[in-house]
Amino acid sequence: MDWTFYKPHFEYEEAYNDLGGPWSGHKYFSYDLIRNIKPGRIVELGTHLGCSLFSFSQAVKDGCLKTKVDGIDTWQGDKHSGKYGELILSRVNEIKKTYYPKTDITFIRTTFDKASLKYKRNSIDILHIDGLHTYNAVKHDYQNWYEKVKDVGIILFHDIAVKKWGFGIYKLWEEIKKEHPTIEFEHSYGLGVMFKNRKTYQEIIKNEKYFTLYYSLLAEHKDLKWESLKDKEVIKWQSNRLKNIESNPLYTWYKLLKRITRLSTSIKPIRQGD
Repeated sequence: MDWTFYKPHFEYEEAYNDLGGPWSGHKYFSYDLIRNIKPGRIVELGTHLGCSLFSFSQAVKDGCLKTKVDGIDTWQGDKHSGKYGELILSRVNEIKKTYYPKTDITFIRTTFDKASLKYKRNSIDILHIDGLHTYNAVKHDYQNWYEKVKDVGIILFHDIAVKKWGFGIYKLWEEIKKEHPTIEFEHSYGLGVMFKNRKTYQEIIKNEKYFTLYYSLLAEHKDLKWESLKDKEVIKWQSNRLKNIESNPLYTWYKLLKRITRLSTSIKPIRQGD
């Protein structure tokens, strides 16, 4: 495989700026992965706000690929993501309609177990598991969907570096690494990439150190750039707010009152008889 490094522009960021978010550091690798291997079907378990799914979709759109992208979620939340209402699903639908109207994206609102019944064995090229993060939950999802992924397919696991909050993916990831060829990224809470076939992805596996260094530095650079822009916006907002306050008559009266107060305290009282 002759790997190409792209420089994508993620259109959905105009509506949903996810820079600095838990998954945003992996979208550059995932974009390149999609563009290079050109999968027929991507299935995501746990779409939520759509950072990862729209990263995949941008690659599909830019590459003029015929890839089908399925996002499966109840859009009700869980104990790790928190509970949320209809606004989230409405938001991802709007982003899809605005930025990726011609991309074959399907949102499937159901549980992962029920959705799995709709997929045949060896029908998925890339599976992204990012649902409930307990060990038992993610292991169940992995085992339940494993046969749905093609023999030359790829399974992505987010949050493999998190060892708190009741997350248990890191435990499952250690087990998977003993059984399958993998590469892993430690930044942005960790992303595990499992390959069902070593020979097909030998170049990626062989160059893991270079890949992890490049994409982690790229993610850090983008985040720092975003933080810099954010700081500039904060400073601009604060400056405008100060100007508004200073132009308010109350501010003028307050300054005048302060001057009178300082003047009155500087004048010594005259004693009788002096």
